[in-house]
Amino acid sequence: MIGAAGCGSQFSVDYTPVPAERSKAWTVQSVKVAVPEELTVSDMNVLIPDADIVWHSDGPGDRRAQVADVLKDGIELGARGLGGPVPVIVEAELVRFHALTPYAFQVAPPGTGVESVRFKVVVRDARTRKTLLAEGFISADGRAVAAKDGGFRGPQERTRIVSRIATVTRGWLGLGEDVRQSFRRLGR
Repeated sequence: MIGAAGCGSQFSVDYTPVPAERSKAWTVQSVKVAVPEELTVSDMNVLIPDADIVWHSDGPGDRRAQVADVLKDGIELGARGLGGPVPVIVEAELVRFHALTPYAFQVAPPGTGVESVRFKVVVRDARTRKTLLAEGFISADGRAVAAKDGGFRGPQERTRIVSRIATVTRGWLGLGEDVRQSFRRLGR
């Protein structure tokens, strides 16, 4: 048995919301994602690798670049509703990107597992580079959908995580529902 009922770690969707009247003045001109070199990366196919970046669904390749693309796509999608007169640059710095390994996807009991995506974010005026929104922290953790939950890996997993990041981004920017919550799940 992988875990007992009631056990697990605390996860969350959390952010400090940007007042809608403020963010609606913005149009996102670009999203820049940094992945610090000090973040650890694991390609180990074990239940819960001890690393900052765990991602297998894009296949072999540069994991830092792959997760940067997922995060960028999610933020861009979430910010699409902005159309104000001030062009902005959203700068995100990845703190953690932890998805299921292929092994965990296959063996995780129903209702367990987590996809943990956390990042810092700053908003700057694209013309002046002036900081419009000081650094904040966004946690976009979500419940994983493993094989026993009817889930799929690969492009569908990527699409699901991009969509979650977009939903959290919309909530953060005041464009959508406030989706902040916490939950317990077997995972890291």
